[in-house]
Amino acid sequence: MMRFVIFCLLTAVFSQAEDILGQGEFRYRIVPGWGREALAQVNVKNGHAVTIDANGRLLLLTDDVRNNVIMLDPKTGALIKHWTARMPGAHGMSVVREGGREVLFITDTQLHEVRKLTLDGEELAHYAWPEQAKVHASANEYRPSKTIHFANGDFCVFDGYGKDCIFHYKADGTLLRWWGGNLGEVENQLKHWGPHGGGLDVSDSAKMRVIIAMSDQQEIKRFTAEGKFIDKIAMPGGNPRDIVFWGEHVIVPHLGDQWPKDKNSPGFISIVDREYRIVSNVGAPAAVYQGGVLQPMKSDGKTFIHPHGVAVDAEGNLYVAQFASPAAPLLKLERIK
Repeated sequence: MMRFVIFCLLTAVFSQAEDILGQGEFRYRIVPGWGREALAQVNVKNGHAVTIDANGRLLLLTDDVRNNVIMLDPKTGALIKHWTARMPGAHGMSVVREGGREVLFITDTQLHEVRKLTLDGEELAHYAWPEQAKVHASANEYRPSKTIHFANGDFCVFDGYGKDCIFHYKADGTLLRWWGGNLGEVENQLKHWGPHGGGLDVSDSAKMRVIIAMSDQQEIKRFTAEGKFIDKIAMPGGNPRDIVFWGEHVIVPHLGDQWPKDKNSPGFISIVDREYRIVSNVGAPAAVYQGGVLQPMKSDGKTFIHPHGVAVDAEGNLYVAQFASPAAPLLKLERIK
């Protein structure tokens, strides 16, 4: 039965290869068979995060402890190498330049920790639950989902599956501040099943902004670097899982269009401008605004399964990591120019 289901999913995915996805300047087509042979050589449980390093290599994060990180050639889809960090709850991955090299920060929701590793898998640092903040009764309540990074080496950890707080650390690992969750008042709080992913907007160095993808809350919230609420942008019908900055635009993967009400509902990807107005929906009809208000969105039901993470290369092609998608944990979408 499982083989039949996977066959059907594969057929559905690759039958869309010639379909034109998205609208306006941001249109794409799925590259059929890309990476299929490489992924058949390794074990993949769920596609969680994807990024591109300075050498142009594609890194896919999975929660299969036999190989947490899979490195591919983004052009050919060929396997370069893979390794394990023995992280069964590997969830978020950030590639960060540190001195003369790049390192990875990986969060684990099951081990309740964050690790810093080389691109070859050597562990450099380990960050346990922030016990001194007294937000959690035990380490088991800490379930970090993503990290974001400042130019000075500081970084923030999103406790997206735990207490919904943002923990800000200095470069040396000293806990500096924490905010969100049930701390503060009204919009300064972050509701449960909220801060899943996000990014740091440094377009204005004098006014850096922490941008948070509030997954099940169907919205994006913007804060100062110190955690003061600025505003929020509704994403009705979506389920924003991450924030990926790309030039003058932002890419937002939505896990599903009815999540969590219907956890089998398929997702899509939104490309928004810096005013957070959607300019293209990939795998969904174009966004509709009435009186300046975004109307509920819905997946086309055939392109994606559960988009969880997105990376973009220098040519504007998209690489999509998918959760709970054994037939297609990683897809490449070629940009049409």
